Amino acid sequence: MYYRPQEKRRSTFLTIVLYTVLLIMIGTLAFLLGIYTGYFNVEVPTLAERYAPTPTPTRSALLYISNGDLDFAEGRLDAAIESYDKAIAIDPTIDIPYIRQSRILVYTRDTGSALAQAEKAVLLNPTSPENLAYYCRALDWEAQYSAAYDACTCASEIDPTYAEAYAFLSEVFADQGDWFSARETAQQAIDANFQSMDAHHNMGYAWEVQGRYADAIKFYENAITLAPKLGPNYISAGRAYYWQGEYELAEERFKRAIKLMPFDPTGYYHLGRTYYTEGDFISAIDAFEQSVGVDPSFVSINPAGTSAWGYLGMTYYRRQNYENAIEFLPKAIDLVENKFLDRVREVQILTEIQTLTGPQYVPVLRGRFARNSQSDGTIISTQLQPVSYQSNLEESALALDEDGVSDEDEAIPAEDLEPEEDQLACVAAIVRSIQNQVIIPGLQSTELLTLTNSFSGTTGTASLDFSNNSMTLVLNDVPQPKTAPYEVSVGLWPDRTESMGFVQPDGSQKISTQIQFDEKLVAPIDYYYTLGLSYANMNMCNEARPWLLAALDRDSSAYNPAWYGTRLCSIADTPPTPLPTFTPEPE
Repeated sequence: MYYRPQEKRRSTFLTIVLYTVLLIMIGTLAFLLGIYTGYFNVEVPTLAERYAPTPTPTRSALLYISNGDLDFAEGRLDAAIESYDKAIAIDPTIDIPYIRQSRILVYTRDTGSALAQAEKAVLLNPTSPENLAYYCRALDWEAQYSAAYDACTCASEIDPTYAEAYAFLSEVFADQGDWFSARETAQQAIDANFQSMDAHHNMGYAWEVQGRYADAIKFYENAITLAPKLGPNYISAGRAYYWQGEYELAEERFKRAIKLMPFDPTGYYHLGRTYYTEGDFISAIDAFEQSVGVDPSFVSINPAGTSAWGYLGMTYYRRQNYENAIEFLPKAIDLVENKFLDRVREVQILTEIQTLTGPQYVPVLRGRFARNSQSDGTIISTQLQPVSYQSNLEESALALDEDGVSDEDEAIPAEDLEPEEDQLACVAAIVRSIQNQVIIPGLQSTELLTLTNSFSGTTGTASLDFSNNSMTLVLNDVPQPKTAPYEVSVGLWPDRTESMGFVQPDGSQKISTQIQFDEKLVAPIDYYYTLGLSYANMNMCNEARPWLLAALDRDSSAYNPAWYGTRLCSIADTPPTPLPTFTPEPE
């Protein structure tokens, strides 16, 4: 019997797979046909797009602020400034990086930029006690003591527990010689927050300006304990040790400051001065040379007008190396005498108006100078902005809402504060001042509006030229004055205003003029007579004469060493040497 093979039946699963593959192939073919005929629009990435870097999330401004705070705590001041700059670039509406950058710029002696950044922070958040306190500090370092006092007191009114407001107010009092108020407010700062580095530092400063160096050292050391990586604290402590006569401790503190701030000339300068006082002239020369190597234009404000160039010259004189003395001392004298333009902070154009008390000159245009990053550094410029006027405190262009924030600058509050009406008044006054708004009581609103609108279209620049000690003023669309010509005035550090003359627009309503600054600062008298004596000891009497006479013009007492130089050179036209006078003992 024959059996044929049993027929194998196809698996159901395999059938499904085959049909699925067939459908996919048909669909792919239909899709490709649709692309070819244009039915489907598919964008093919270019080669550049295909190999572009993978997108990464942008770092937030708050992260850069945190980095800046960390850099500051670690003593990396330049890195902190850079981090805050990046935060500002990402979000310029946050006030925190502006004010914290201002804090550091004070330490780097760029006080003009510190004030500018503090003003921006206050405009963004005018009710922040931190902003107002550090704005106060920047004003103090710019020697604007009245405005600094207002800012610090306003900060303490908004938050009576904010220690830095009292600490910086103490510094304002100390700079004006009010020692009792300086110590009292510094103690308030310490009581408000014992962990505040600024509170302890400024208590030390209050003692130092009185000559109480032992007390100053105690608080400066407290500040170092609270901020052990902040170089300026070591400078302050070393300075107090120096005046106390503890030179070894002063050297140790200055060396620590140099380690933390190797590109700052201050530490080298103070270290060299300590060596000079001790008579270690070789070490002094080395330190002073490093100071001028870091910053050849550095001039100390404590003691005022002294520089590493000057100490180099006097050190070489003490070593009887007169050739090097006459090389360095003229540089020191020239550096100080030509620092006058460095003190120019502001320029104003004023016009005469009639008030209830008679004619009065008021500013109509203002501009503030700030150091820039030009390659030559010989010319800096500022744009002059019109001044806005109100007749009283209530008629303010600043529309404050119920939280004390302007409508123009939406603030980001640092904390939930609800200032009272008197606190809002101080905030509004400060913001008004920053926004170039001036109050003239007694004038009608129409007169004020006319005064403001008359110069709303005026534009111009003022440029300081350090190469020839001059200022160039160029103004456009200047209305003809109704009475007297316009007055040009400049604001100088510290807290001084000088009239530079009067100007008149031409027929096309333009003003273009150059103003020469003839005034020069005076270097320490030691530099003049030491340079004269150096020439005299080299029998170069013609060169010695002007320097010796310049020293005698400053001080003609018998104790002036310049008299010895006149005898060495037998200068005929010098007055007779005065005899020393002695005060008799009381009977």
